[in-house]
Amino acid sequence: MARRDRKQSGNVFSRWWEERRDQHLSILFILSMVGLGAFLWSLVFFMMMDGVTEMPDLIGLSWFMAISGLILLGVVGPEFFRYNEQLTLLREILELESRAEIQKRRKEAEEAATLLGSIHQGKLLAHYKTHGIRAGRAFGSAATNFATEESSLASWWNAERTKLSENTGVEGFASPNVHKSLIVGGITGIVLLLWNSLFGIARMTIDGPRDYSINVLAWFKGMLGSEGNLLVEPISFDLMTVVLLILLGALLWSTIPTVSLKFSTEEE
Repeated sequence: MARRDRKQSGNVFSRWWEERRDQHLSILFILSMVGLGAFLWSLVFFMMMDGVTEMPDLIGLSWFMAISGLILLGVVGPEFFRYNEQLTLLREILELESRAEIQKRRKEAEEAATLLGSIHQGKLLAHYKTHGIRAGRAFGSAATNFATEESSLASWWNAERTKLSENTGVEGFASPNVHKSLIVGGITGIVLLLWNSLFGIARMTIDGPRDYSINVLAWFKGMLGSEGNLLVEPISFDLMTVVLLILLGALLWSTIPTVSLKFSTEEE
C-alpha cells in the first residue's frame, strides 16, 4: 500500500505536465528564454560590467544564474527545439491542398498534433474534414471533441501571420521563434523602461540603493561623445525613453495575429 502511494505521489509532476499539453511549447519557450537570459546576465556581469570589483554583492547571485541558466538550457532547450520542429512540420502539412500529399504525411502529422495538444489536433481534424480524409483510428477516437479555437492570448502567442509579417511582406517575422522573441523582448523592454523611469534602477554610489533613473537620452548622447547628467531622480521620462516606449508599443501591436480577421472576411 505504501509502495503504491509513493508511486502515485511520484507521478504528480507527470500528471500536471500532461494536463497542460496545450501549453507545453509556450512553457518550454519561456523556460528557455529564462535560462538564456540568466546565462547572458552572468556573461555581461563578469566580462563587460566588471561586476567583481564594481558590484561584489552580486557575485554569488551571478554565479547561481550562470549555473542554473546552463542547466535549464541543457534540460529544456532540446525539448523546446523538438516541439518547435513538430509545430513547423504540422504547419507545413496544414498548408497542403493535395489530398494525396496529406494522406502520405498523415502519420507524421498525427504524431506532431498529438504531441502539441488538443488545439492542434482539432486543427488537423478540421483540415482532414475539408479534404475528405479519415483520421487514424487511435487519433480520431481520441480527438473527437477537440476544439479548433484558441484563447485570445494563445492566438497571439501562436500566431502564424501577424500585422508585421503582412505589412512588411517578410514571412520570417511570423516564424515561431522570431514572433515570440519579439513579444518577450517588447514586454521586457517596456517593463524595464517604466521601472527605470518610475522607481530607478541605478545607484549613485557603489553601496547605495538603486533609486536613480538612467537618463536614456543622456546615455545615448554619451555613446556619441557628448557629456550630460546620466543619473536623475525619478519620476523621470526623457525624450528617448518616451520614443522607445512608443516604438516598443508599436512593435507589440504589430505582433497581433491577422488570421482571424482574414477568416471573418472570407466568411462574409
